[in-house]
Amino acid sequence: MVGKRGAGIALSSLALVAASVGGAPVARAHGDGHGPGHAVVDCSGREDITYTPGLGLSSSPSAVSVDGTYHCADGPGHLVTATYHTEGTTGGSCLLLAGNRSEETLHYADGSTTVIAYRSGPSVRLVGVNTAVLDGVVVAGRGKGSVAEKTIHTLPAGLPTDCVLAGGIKHTIAFTHLSVHP
Repeated sequence: MVGKRGAGIALSSLALVAASVGGAPVARAHGDGHGPGHAVVDCSGREDITYTPGLGLSSSPSAVSVDGTYHCADGPGHLVTATYHTEGTTGGSCLLLAGNRSEETLHYADGSTTVIAYRSGPSVRLVGVNTAVLDGVVVAGRGKGSVAEKTIHTLPAGLPTDCVLAGGIKHTIAFTHLSVHP
């Protein structure tokens, strides 16, 4: 059972994430992307993350599998939806994510795809919410050669004791913002 303080922390964390994601400028994209091979895309989304083995207190490597949906605005301002799947590894713990390497494939509603290779960036934990910034490059598909930056706000998953018990944290939910530009 979660006490009043735990409920307050969870609600404060959710409010912080909602404010940061809600303020993400989905329709901010502009310009034509500087040519046919480069795209300007600005997206907000939600993802389900699975860690195998679960994240514990040590920084042992874990496989990461992610499925989510982005709502994006492309260069001319057209709104598009993309589902995505990410596979990678992290050397992080349930206290702080670190050492992430992953590859994300976006499938747009029009049938086109984008493949982004990410490497780790800074990560910080505030009021139970982990915020990580991943830097990447589009390695195939729409926008090949473009730069990508993904911000991930991971919500608290379960009770704090899950970090040390029952094999660690195995699943969590995150809100994301993705920006792709030349």
